[in-house]
Amino acid sequence: MLVSPAVPFACSWRRASARGFTLIELMTTITVLIVLVMVAVPSFREFVANQRVRNASFDLMAALTLARSQAITQNGSVDLKQSGGGWNGGWTVTDGTNTFGAHEGLSNLSITDSSNLSTITYGRDGRLTTVPTKFSVKPATDLGSVKPRCITIGLSGLPTSAEGACS
Repeated sequence: MLVSPAVPFACSWRRASARGFTLIELMTTITVLIVLVMVAVPSFREFVANQRVRNASFDLMAALTLARSQAITQNGSVDLKQSGGGWNGGWTVTDGTNTFGAHEGLSNLSITDSSNLSTITYGRDGRLTTVPTKFSVKPATDLGSVKPRCITIGLSGLPTSAEGACS
């Protein structure tokens, strides 16, 4: 009996074509993936910048609240001082001898206060002994839809935070 060589060849050809993707399918998938990434990257960049601004403002609020509560607890003056060249260089909470907290510098952010202070001092009653001020927290470079945050400290010493530029 004679076996036709075409039959085994046809079966192996079907099995080989069922494995994997064609080059056209692979290139189409990669192209679609590249387009999706290009659309998502700017949105993700703004999301990250918004989160950095929010986290920095919450960290500064926490430091101000810590300084105020330590001034009341210690029954003496407590300072929130810049650690580096400006507020975005970091800050420490200290009473002169004890350091209650410290925060490292923040890159790509601009943190400024309206009174150009390098030290915020709380008295033993938790009130400011320095002038009231407003902190503006925003990205160092303008990113369009990234919203700045404003931290206001009144005479009572209690800090408040709001979204938007300081007025």
